[in-house]
Amino acid sequence: MTDMGSEISSEIVRIGGLFKRKKMTMRIKKRKPIIAALLSSTVPGLGQAYNGQIIKGGIFFLATFLLLFFLSLTGLQFQFYGMIALILLVLFFWMFITGEAFFAAVKIKETTLKQYNKWYIYLLLALLAFGIDIITTDFFVNKVLSIQSYKFVTKSMQPTLLKGDYIMVNLKYFKTKDLQRGDLVIFKYPKEPSKDFLKRVIAMEGDKLEIKNKQVYINDKPITEDYKIHLDSMVISKKDDSPYYDSMRDNFGPEHVPSDHCFVLGDNRDRSLDSRYWGYLPLHNIKGKAAYVYWSKDILRIGMKLK
Repeated sequence: MTDMGSEISSEIVRIGGLFKRKKMTMRIKKRKPIIAALLSSTVPGLGQAYNGQIIKGGIFFLATFLLLFFLSLTGLQFQFYGMIALILLVLFFWMFITGEAFFAAVKIKETTLKQYNKWYIYLLLALLAFGIDIITTDFFVNKVLSIQSYKFVTKSMQPTLLKGDYIMVNLKYFKTKDLQRGDLVIFKYPKEPSKDFLKRVIAMEGDKLEIKNKQVYINDKPITEDYKIHLDSMVISKKDDSPYYDSMRDNFGPEHVPSDHCFVLGDNRDRSLDSRYWGYLPLHNIKGKAAYVYWSKDILRIGMKLK
């Protein structure tokens, strides 16, 4: 009876040892470099977490945002080729994180799994990262980088801007520089503030403004406007039978621009809804200055500085 009890006890110990070794074996797994790289290419640092280096992964994730912040201080984003350089720097950093995850997995080969080394934890971390990206994208682009992209959808600014051009706007420009005559400005349309318009500043506060037969006069002096076009050769006079609203296209004023306002016009002077029709633009409605064309159907226009 004693021998039988001893045998049963030994068997229990043996089975327990096998179970323990099996459990230990299940806790030790090889890391697949491709999976590590794929995870970090999706979310910076996630591949490092897969490799069991969650602190390093967290550092890489935060470093991505810090990199954008420090690059924003350079002002590269306000010039077309500067923006290209900024994108390449971020892309290089992203490739570095992805490569680091890949080669770390090769070096580690296998590791003891942590509590977070589960597929649903990776999924949760990925969803949290995407959520943070969605929430912070506008903040980083508009507040940190101080830029905003627009697609121009009218012909009112031809030939400077063509319908379908994609432009980048410097939202920080007028925080450090004064508004000048000739500036291309993005602003909230006074009649409908939810809409953004782009026009050219023609007259500043205090200026005496008059348009006579399509020619603009500022303080009784004609100004040269190399950027404008007139597609309609007909001049609508105030003496014509045309409604006053129509005559304002070619003859306006004289008036003085009120304080804290400016007067804006489209470069396609005969096809533009601007200050001639809806009034003076409040300065506080101005959001920024158009910087450059970053995409256009005409490839020769890509990268063109707007002025």
